[in-house]
Amino acid sequence: MVGKKGLSEVLGLNINGDLPDCKIADIALKADRAKVTIWIGENELFKDPFYVADLIADFVSVPIGFGIVSPLRRSCSEIIEKIRDLIKNHPNDFLLGIAPGNFEDPKVALKITLRCLRKLKDNLNIPIFCGCSSPKITKESSKIADGILFNYGYPDFLKWITKFVERDIVRVAFAPALILPSKFEQDLLLACAIVSCSSRRFVDYFGFDKMCEDLARLNFKKLISIRQNGGNLFKIDEFGKILKYRDVLLKKFSISGNFEDLKNKIRELLNVCDHVVLGDPFFRDDRSVELLKGLL
Repeated sequence: MVGKKGLSEVLGLNINGDLPDCKIADIALKADRAKVTIWIGENELFKDPFYVADLIADFVSVPIGFGIVSPLRRSCSEIIEKIRDLIKNHPNDFLLGIAPGNFEDPKVALKITLRCLRKLKDNLNIPIFCGCSSPKITKESSKIADGILFNYGYPDFLKWITKFVERDIVRVAFAPALILPSKFEQDLLLACAIVSCSSRRFVDYFGFDKMCEDLARLNFKKLISIRQNGGNLFKIDEFGKILKYRDVLLKKFSISGNFEDLKNKIRELLNVCDHVVLGDPFFRDDRSVELLKGLL
């Protein structure tokens, strides 16, 4: 699935299930022509990722990954059953990434995730990944999984988090991405704000306490819903808290910039990781998707 020889083997595109089926299939076909791995995300506001995988599997030959699904939202046994159905019905290579997602008790979330990782490794013969942003889950999951999906797209952050990896496994940088300028910049900023403060250890180490204190007050589900309904976040007062940190969010929490900037950032990330996933909202922007093949 991944390699270190060239971008054609190490680039992925995140596609989420909140677009019409025909649009999702069209984007998947373009990713297939560009020879990049497809990673499908999970969110309560999106179509089920297994439905999306089944939808596109008939049209593409590239590997299809899940980045990520949560064993706290559905049982590990259900995840195994869904993957087995896909393998039975489609010849594609599948990759599975899991992570806790939203949780109240971090100890319980970690326990459930690690238990599910072991069960997946025992029952599925496909690459198994864990989505990580904090040292504890990185350390423990790297003893089990085939790879880690790091929720970072900035070299310094990746150099920090990869120090906690226990084994020589596949390391993936997975971050919001976009070729700028774009009408989807507001979606990029929203995605950056959502992922920026997911680890307390990270926030303390890099000094993002004030920013994360401000962003913690936001209703992200509401802001996502506004965008899904075609609203303009620049007209929403609450979005001003995100705009306050625009420069740092774009620089340190996204893989973005003009076409040449993006190519250079991908190359820089590949000095730290084996695979780079262009996260939401890259797939939403027709221009970015059309230029995808040129990034290789």
